[in-house]
Amino acid sequence: MEIAYFKRWWEHRDKTWHNKVRKLIKSKQLEFVGGGYSMNDEATVHYMATVDQFSAGMVWLTENFAGAAEPTVAWQIDTYGHSAAQAALSAQSGLKGIFFSRIHFEEYEQRKLDRELEFVWQSTAGQDKIFSSVLYEGYGAPAGFCFDSSCTDPPIVADSESPEYNLPERISTFLEFLQEQAAHYRSGNIMLTMGGDFSFQNARQYFTNLDLLMKYVNQNSTEYGFEMVYSTPSRYMDEVTSSIGDSLSERKEDFFPYADDSHSYWSGYFTSRPSLKGYVRDCNNVLQTCRQLEVLVGSPYCDADKLWLAMSVAQHHDAITGTSKKHVADDYFRRLAEGQTFCEGVINRGLEKLSGLKSGSLESCRLANESYCEITSRAENKSLTVVVYNARSVSRSEYVRIPLLSSHYELIDLATNQPVPLSFLEVNPALNRENSDHLPLEGVFRASLPALGYSSYRLQHAQHPRHSQFLAPITRNTASDISVASQFYTAVFDGLTGSLKTVTNKITGNSESITAKFLEYHSNTGDSASKQASGAHIFRPAENTAAEIGHPVLTKHISNNEFTEIWQSFGDWISLVTRVYTDKSYIEVEWVVGPLPADRGREVILRYETSLATEEKFYTDSNGREMIQRRLRGQEEEGVAGNYYPVTTRMVLLDENSGMQLTVLTDRAQGGTSLAEGQMELMVHRRTLTDDNRGVEEPLEDDLVVKGKHWLYFSRFDSMAENRVLGQELFYKPTIALALEELPRQPSQTYSDTAVNNKYINIATIINVDYSGDVFTYLLRLENITPKMEGGEPITVDLGRIFRGKTLVEFEEKGLAGDRPIENVVDDMDQYTQYDEGNVITLQPLQIRTFFATYKPSTKESGLSEKIKNMVCSFFMEC
Repeated sequence: MEIAYFKRWWEHRDKTWHNKVRKLIKSKQLEFVGGGYSMNDEATVHYMATVDQFSAGMVWLTENFAGAAEPTVAWQIDTYGHSAAQAALSAQSGLKGIFFSRIHFEEYEQRKLDRELEFVWQSTAGQDKIFSSVLYEGYGAPAGFCFDSSCTDPPIVADSESPEYNLPERISTFLEFLQEQAAHYRSGNIMLTMGGDFSFQNARQYFTNLDLLMKYVNQNSTEYGFEMVYSTPSRYMDEVTSSIGDSLSERKEDFFPYADDSHSYWSGYFTSRPSLKGYVRDCNNVLQTCRQLEVLVGSPYCDADKLWLAMSVAQHHDAITGTSKKHVADDYFRRLAEGQTFCEGVINRGLEKLSGLKSGSLESCRLANESYCEITSRAENKSLTVVVYNARSVSRSEYVRIPLLSSHYELIDLATNQPVPLSFLEVNPALNRENSDHLPLEGVFRASLPALGYSSYRLQHAQHPRHSQFLAPITRNTASDISVASQFYTAVFDGLTGSLKTVTNKITGNSESITAKFLEYHSNTGDSASKQASGAHIFRPAENTAAEIGHPVLTKHISNNEFTEIWQSFGDWISLVTRVYTDKSYIEVEWVVGPLPADRGREVILRYETSLATEEKFYTDSNGREMIQRRLRGQEEEGVAGNYYPVTTRMVLLDENSGMQLTVLTDRAQGGTSLAEGQMELMVHRRTLTDDNRGVEEPLEDDLVVKGKHWLYFSRFDSMAENRVLGQELFYKPTIALALEELPRQPSQTYSDTAVNNKYINIATIINVDYSGDVFTYLLRLENITPKMEGGEPITVDLGRIFRGKTLVEFEEKGLAGDRPIENVVDDMDQYTQYDEGNVITLQPLQIRTFFATYKPSTKESGLSEKIKNMVCSFFMEC
């Protein structure tokens, strides 16, 4: 059940209908399954977005039906493979079971033979278990028994006087199906799914026929060996687990890649429509920042909700996946953009209130990725104020890039009134392919940002700036290699091509060759082995080898005492910039790809070739949570596509002999694999000229230019926890707003207290859910970002010392989604809370906990109480 649709139906019904629904829920004739706002994808979604869309749906159910409609099972029947993180997050939300249908066809057949279509799914971290059931032959009605008006199957005719009387043969055929299905399950119970895509439009006709089937089967139940009842997924689960629960086998890891035959691997959607995937990730960051500012300034508005709901819909398994028609994908963009506009208003008005800027003065640079900014385009010969907000609960430094008209600026830190080094670079000419109106320069500076707070700068117009510099390309008279050193690495680049050659970790002394190359697979349009074509869902290359694209050429070498950039061109539609920052533990690889030529289907990869000894093993993340080991499978007929896996946030190569590893962190979901020793590839863009016949009914005609980033982290395996921190930094990009108004000197402001001053703790969510009297109630979601296998340890947090100036009044822990008491989720509360004491809670490795926490605001915030009393919105209430 996707609550987004039910909510829409509900809001257009009167009290009579509402009472009918409540009566059906009370009698348990109507059950909500899943409970999320949408049936989210499981391969390309970030875990925070999954939890958010759980909350959007489940909390709505609680607000409208109290605990009567509390979902207890997940219903992921149409997603294209299934992730370990999805199962774990479902269990942590209080769901006891999960039903799905799409697993690799070979595993499905083997499980049928072994009668193992039902099992207990355990997360690879070992913390969560959930009953799991694979539906029989998909989620539609048995063949020949679809009774909808859209179907052509014959109805049941039980009148023996009718010339169309067919009851005996229809019952006989139906019993054959029941016997076949029952032979593959062990509990003595089987589930029949009656309905399907576009085939449950005539309920009266459908139930009339079902009633007849049930009547005649049950009249002869002793003879037939079957008894039929109308049931629900939770009741079915209870019957199975009470019968054979103790003997169910256990399963770890995930179900990727999904294939429905030997030539049809659903691994193309891991990358399809990369612009949408990147925009969804960016909007996730905007949403969390928007919520924080609503809390920090006591915002009386519901503006975050618009983006929240747009984001929840965007997690749908035909949205973020890129498997919709183009006009539908455009609509997802539109909804997200509208929500982002509302949230930018919250962020900018909040920062104005906190900083003292005039209301309406701050503006965002939404097109900064295209090197265009509306406000700076109007700022010729004018100074600007720059406010940079950090949504992380720990302080950090980040390099900020602002599109500018000219280099006649200096930067002043308003906390110290001292100049800050400011560098100007020419904009990458590759951006001409996307936006010919881009500004000519980027201003780059290092911002020092407090935890959960902001820093302010003045971009001071100066005809002859003394503390800024234009970085002209370094003139080279030799083809010798270029050596670049930072605090962490020495990186060597080829002097002719600009290609990265070797990286030395200066802490361990280990050195490995690491080279980045662009290649492409040509999309298969069908061949003698199979008619299957590559398309939005399916990746099927015409050959199992990728062809190199162009010849890399070094086009620019730029350097100062903070960073070095090596620019490369790979032809007319691909460019690469590799950045080594002096003080960063990663190497940044920024790529601009597209538009892909339309002469043939192309699937473009960025391949990293290294000297690491990986023994045909590699690791990919599960929705940004746990890491899963992958092994190269050589028996697949589709040797490339069959070894592709979803990479939501990171992919890792590990050399067990040297103990060194290379992590590539991604700024969006992509497909990835390792097809050879020491090698990994990530698909960054794709465009096909044919449909793959999986429901879209049009080719993947993606003609956009895509700009993205990879962060390379090369270290010993025992320092892997650091890549979790880097993942948070890449996700929580600093929020930048500018004003033409000048701001006087002021210190940087933090709103984080000492309780979360730990880089392994993340304030995943803060939502202002209620204001009553003189206190605020927040939904507060905290996580320990590091798993035990990567060195994670329990961390304590004092809920009374999270927000500076706020006093904790009381708190209640909820399930992960925030819709039910934690007691309804956890079986053994004494064990669960054994390390908690008073206001101090303990977060175990990789654990997320959700609280409703009530705080009394500071004296300054209390002054706002009369203005905002009864105006702060709860979930989905009109404001």
